Amino acid sequence: MRSLLAPLLTGLVLSLVVVFGVQWSATHAAIDAGMRDYIVGHSRQDADELYGALALQPGGEVSLALRHFDPVYLARDSGHYFQIMMDGTIALRSPSLAGQSLAVEPVEAGRQVVRDIVGPNGQQLLVGAFGYDFQGRPLTIAMATDLAPVHAEYSKLLRDYTRVTIVMFGLLVVLQVVIVRVALAPLRRVQAEVRRLERGETAQLSEAVPVEVLPLVHEINQLLARLAQRLQHSRESLGNLAHALKAPLSVLTHMASDEHIRRHPTLGSEMIEQLRILRERIDSELRRARVAGGHGSGPALDLAVEIGALLSTMRRLYPHRNLDLSYRIESGVRCPGDREDMLEICGNLLDNACKWARSRVVFSARDGNGTVLTIEDDGPGCSAEDLERIAQRGVRLDESTEGHGLGLAIARNVASSYGATIEFGRSETLGGFRVTVAFPPA
Repeated sequence: MRSLLAPLLTGLVLSLVVVFGVQWSATHAAIDAGMRDYIVGHSRQDADELYGALALQPGGEVSLALRHFDPVYLARDSGHYFQIMMDGTIALRSPSLAGQSLAVEPVEAGRQVVRDIVGPNGQQLLVGAFGYDFQGRPLTIAMATDLAPVHAEYSKLLRDYTRVTIVMFGLLVVLQVVIVRVALAPLRRVQAEVRRLERGETAQLSEAVPVEVLPLVHEINQLLARLAQRLQHSRESLGNLAHALKAPLSVLTHMASDEHIRRHPTLGSEMIEQLRILRERIDSELRRARVAGGHGSGPALDLAVEIGALLSTMRRLYPHRNLDLSYRIESGVRCPGDREDMLEICGNLLDNACKWARSRVVFSARDGNGTVLTIEDDGPGCSAEDLERIAQRGVRLDESTEGHGLGLAIARNVASSYGATIEFGRSETLGGFRVTVAFPPA
């Protein structure tokens, strides 16, 4: 599953792009409209000033009674122009037009028309045409302003605004990353709790989590409790079944020794053999069914403590052998599985080694991309063709050695439930049999 941080940040970035895009467009439009309104307003003031300075000459022509012109209307191609139209014809022009005309239509009195036109030398002009009534005659005053200098300042302002917007955008993204990480910190604690649960360091997840996550954690804890309860109930039931079957098997074994059966030796031997097979099959199935399997079924096995106890038990089981039993365990190595399951594996393998060893058995554990257990002895070992047979259920290579041949097969079945692999071979140091159990990384 991908991280929650990725979709959250993706959604945030897309939202910010939309918001900042809309804001930039709205700001662009607002500044442009404000700029045009300001120019038109200023042009209206100039037009009113010109209208107030108009005078009608005896010949019916109009003139401007101004002692002073704004210099921008005097310089040729200055970008600031005016044009006065009387009765639909041009009456006066600003000196800056140098005899050229503005493409402006007459406007009714009291109205104004704003438009963009091309002026002298291809200048982009914003023209405001204002209609007046001058002594009963229609008058139009057109004021034109070159937009190039305004656009240059406007573009500079937009560049500065865009830079600030990008910086703010980046700061917001960084800030939101920090906020999201802080908000997701409880989930990382839950993740750490799950890892501890998988390693068997805890049996339940901590419920000190946000209310949004608490129902999930609560359900997981309930599930873990139910699984542990079912496993315990299964083991207890299997134990009861084992005790319940022992008595009938003992009775049947005793009946096989009855004098009526002894009269038929072949039948008696067959009954005893079938009872032995039945007892072994029951033991095998009970041991396999008791396996918890998987990681996190209980606290991880502390090898340094448990293996020492197992070796002490083996010394008591084989006192006449006077075996040298030792172990080497790297610091911090722990088996990531149920204690009973791990003891089942180690116990069966050590028991098998003690049966075949001449004088020495060595147990070792190391961390090799996962826990690796090795049991070696100095016994006769196995030939290459026998290595594949010995792990099969019930197979025994030497009938003179006590045991029912299920130990290695049981150990392999239990190990496979944890995804572990078992390899059989010859010990390079002791010369006898070697079993290697490799657990995958937690």
